[in-house]
Amino acid sequence: MLRLHLNECPSPPPEDLVRRALSEEAPSLNRYPDQASARLRERYAAYATARPEQVVPTSGGDEAIDLTILALRSTVEQVVVQPPTFTEYARAAKVAGLPVTEVPLNEAWAMDLDRLTEAARHRPSLVFICSPNNPTGGALQVAEALDRLAAAAPRTFVVVDEAYWEFAGATALPLLESHPNLILIRTMSKAFCLAGLRLGFAIAHPDVAARLDTARMLFNLGALTAAVGAAALRDAVGETPYVREVVRSVAAGRERLAEGLASLPGVHPYPSLTNFILCRAPVPGPGLARAMRQRGVLVRAYPKDPRLDHHLRITVGAPAAIDRCLVALRESLAEADRAGRTAPPSTTYREGKRRPDHKMA
Repeated sequence: MLRLHLNECPSPPPEDLVRRALSEEAPSLNRYPDQASARLRERYAAYATARPEQVVPTSGGDEAIDLTILALRSTVEQVVVQPPTFTEYARAAKVAGLPVTEVPLNEAWAMDLDRLTEAARHRPSLVFICSPNNPTGGALQVAEALDRLAAAAPRTFVVVDEAYWEFAGATALPLLESHPNLILIRTMSKAFCLAGLRLGFAIAHPDVAARLDTARMLFNLGALTAAVGAAALRDAVGETPYVREVVRSVAAGRERLAEGLASLPGVHPYPSLTNFILCRAPVPGPGLARAMRQRGVLVRAYPKDPRLDHHLRITVGAPAAIDRCLVALRESLAEADRAGRTAPPSTTYREGKRRPDHKMA
């Protein structure tokens, strides 16, 4: 089964890097790992051009989300999310017992800053911004949102989820200096090809990072996770980092996938700055995803979101995987057409190809 539904990297990290890290750590596996993950913090701080005291290592980006909500639960009265976006924000807030306020993205998949500011104005809030956004793929107006929230709702904490920042080539990190209530969430699941390792980070003002640290579970990272992560980060600041090649190949694959999708009748791929593409289809997405699954290809549909009921999210795979996906989608669309389903109006990829301004700082 071809997995194009979880935004995974199509290739593993360098085998020698992983093997070397594991062999170096093996003699110490009878000991508990370093609770502070000091080496990992230092390596990620060097990679991110931050200070070690700003960095909090977590078990994937999901734990960084959970830690942030847990650490700030006594300070904020609501969590603000902007659908369609990553659903973990709302889920984690509800588990923590915090009310969730939705401020949907507008028709152009951009933030409605007037409504966002109004939602946060009257109650201490924790606002989540995913940029580039999952599942829409584009960057959001982070700098403007931070400025407006700081002026109208200064008690607001803002989380910017940068899971895909390496593919976009832009980050909100420079804004930490002027916005001490800003928290960045990063992951090594995407550009580092380490989704199975479960390793992420929060980056924040040292005072906020210290609050997150107090909420961290004891020994939240295993020794092998920390060792492989540190080795990958050492490679990332070297002369020929494998992450650079991953980003380059994903960009080429993204263009290949977008052009192929645009060639299909009634399919409109949205511009993306990530390792996936959201596309509008002429038939309901859930049925289309089932038809593709029958052809051995897994893609993501959104049966519970009315705004995305005719959409699919497709991970950028290797060239052969992209071609196989396009064949499966073409056959599935033809099958739907034979069943007599009609297609809504559609624009082409070329008409919608203008890239958004994705510089955040």
